[in-house]
Amino acid sequence: MCRFISVLRPTGQQLSFLVADEQQRVAVILFPLLSMLAVVSVVFALVTPFLYNAPQIPTLASLVMATTFAGGVWLLRRNNVKIAGWLVCGVLWLVVTITALFTGGVRSSASLHYVIVMLLAGVSFGRLGALTTALINTLTLVVLWFLETNHMLPSDSALLATPLAHTIMLGAIFILIGLILSIVDVQLSAALKVTRDEMSERRYAEQSLHFALLAARAGVWEWDASKRTIRWSEENYPLLGLIPGKDQLTYRTWCERIHPADQARLQAVVDHAISEQRDFEVEFRVVLPDGSTRWLLGVGRPIRNADGSLRGIAGLQIDITARKQIEAELERSELYYRSLVEDLPAMVCRFRPDGTLTFVNQLYCEVFKRSRVELIGFNFYDLIPPSQRAAVAAGIAQLSVAQPVMVHEHEVIHLDGSIGWQRWINRLLLTTDSEPVEYQALGIDITDRKRAEIEREQLIAELAARNETLEQFSYTVSHDLKSPLITIKGFAGYIQQDLMAGKLDRIPNDLQRIIAAADRMHQLLEDLLHLAQTGRQLSTPERIKLSVLIGEAAAVVSARLAERNVLLHVPPNLPEVIGDRTRLREVFQNLLDNAAKFMGDQPSPQIWIEAQPAENPNVILVSVRDNGIGIDPRHHQRIFGLFERLDQRIEGTGIGLTLVRKIVEAHGGKIWVRSNGLGQGTTFYLTLPAAPPLADEDHLP
Repeated sequence: MCRFISVLRPTGQQLSFLVADEQQRVAVILFPLLSMLAVVSVVFALVTPFLYNAPQIPTLASLVMATTFAGGVWLLRRNNVKIAGWLVCGVLWLVVTITALFTGGVRSSASLHYVIVMLLAGVSFGRLGALTTALINTLTLVVLWFLETNHMLPSDSALLATPLAHTIMLGAIFILIGLILSIVDVQLSAALKVTRDEMSERRYAEQSLHFALLAARAGVWEWDASKRTIRWSEENYPLLGLIPGKDQLTYRTWCERIHPADQARLQAVVDHAISEQRDFEVEFRVVLPDGSTRWLLGVGRPIRNADGSLRGIAGLQIDITARKQIEAELERSELYYRSLVEDLPAMVCRFRPDGTLTFVNQLYCEVFKRSRVELIGFNFYDLIPPSQRAAVAAGIAQLSVAQPVMVHEHEVIHLDGSIGWQRWINRLLLTTDSEPVEYQALGIDITDRKRAEIEREQLIAELAARNETLEQFSYTVSHDLKSPLITIKGFAGYIQQDLMAGKLDRIPNDLQRIIAAADRMHQLLEDLLHLAQTGRQLSTPERIKLSVLIGEAAAVVSARLAERNVLLHVPPNLPEVIGDRTRLREVFQNLLDNAAKFMGDQPSPQIWIEAQPAENPNVILVSVRDNGIGIDPRHHQRIFGLFERLDQRIEGTGIGLTLVRKIVEAHGGKIWVRSNGLGQGTTFYLTLPAAPPLADEDHLP
């Protein structure tokens, strides 16, 4: 009962269901009607025995109709609206017609139910259904009249209603018609209210849209492809300097406002959008009546019919003058910035957190000898030696809002492979909301300064080494030169004593001792002078075949090698070196002489000389190996000291290896010794500058 009452007064949910589509609207109206008719049919079946003398047929008809109405309700619940309408109208018409045939024809009260059939058909199928049902009902009544007039129907039937039954039947029909009309009125009133509410909301939305368009300085337009006309919203008027109600906005008026320089381009864009049925977006200028210029953005989207043909185009035109002014200001600011950046005597770049360059100035390109196209998108970490990349990246990663700037220096790799030094000031660029954007760096080349610093450090280190050498030299000279002087002074005293004592036979021996001491002092002074000059008087470097150089050195010490029967092994294809020929010959002369002197009791003395490229392609590694007495590992560094002699029984001043080290270091190389101990032989290693490859037209000295 509650459900039945609820359908008479629909809820908001039912009203929303009502306005969804036509079938749903029909269902909402039919549902309460059929429910009510089903209840009335059941009630009529119950009271029929009291109204008719032979109530069997009316009762059966009432039950059939009750079942039909209930079936219609069931079909409506399953959204089978059309089937429910055809079922109810068809069965009701059939039952009314059959009942009329057996209850008096046209005079039967059952024929009054044709009105209900017509009402239900009108609700179910609209005015077409109502007219069709009215025509069918009229034809049916004519047939019934014809049958009754020709006495084809029973003239006296027990089913004829009594006057009371006829009165009750008419009253019931009137009540049903009133209820049906009331339900339809309720539903239509509810639908009308929903429509009014929707129209109110639509007006509110249109008003809101109007204010939004005014705030956005935008206007709506729609082009009708069939009528070739354009409808403009009022918001378009102020965009073109027109007054609504006073001026008329037409396509011609709009075209007259377009800047002459933009007309052809704008027309081409619109024509292309129409022919291709595509969206478009175009910026153009309009000239207002006061002569000022305004920028508009036109956007459009095609509207298609169901068959895919073009129905029209709808779009907006938006005032973007303020945006254009901002863009112009930004462009000027960008121009000023670029001018400043390009004129700075420093490298400027911007990059992402991963090191990808997004901007470089001209000086940056010139320093790295790459074009701007090559550098944009390039990772600048590839310009830094691998050993320093992690440190630079770690420093940049520490930049933050609290510490947005850092300064660091590092080496860089130029296009030709050379190494330079640069000093960079890195800054984390932030938005006004302190959000990171990217990084910017300002750099200068400090290669010359770094080289000067390195040279200064080298000079300081060299000076310290020379001071140390000088101290050692002073101590050693004072010690080693003092020894011959003591010898000379001592034997001079012996001669004086022998002369006074008349012992002349010992004088020649003492004089020989004095002469030997003087010769030794002379040799020491010559070696010291030669050592002092080494490294300060290098001749112009030249290409030298290493095999030729070693041959010259071997010729100088050939007597020493022959005396000890030393076998010298020199490969035929030794590389070439660059240096002072005379000084380098002294290096190998001293090394060969030193190896021959310290062969000991070796029965088969031999010396091997080998050369091969070092890790640095610009350096040659040379080794001089012998099978002599060897050197205790404790003395590997000592032997290069001034006047250092491990075996005092072997002749020499102890300056030879010191001289070798100074010559090698003067050529930018280094020398060291390897020996497994006494009796294990000795190998001297030294590095010398390699000669560059010869061109086809070059020739050897």
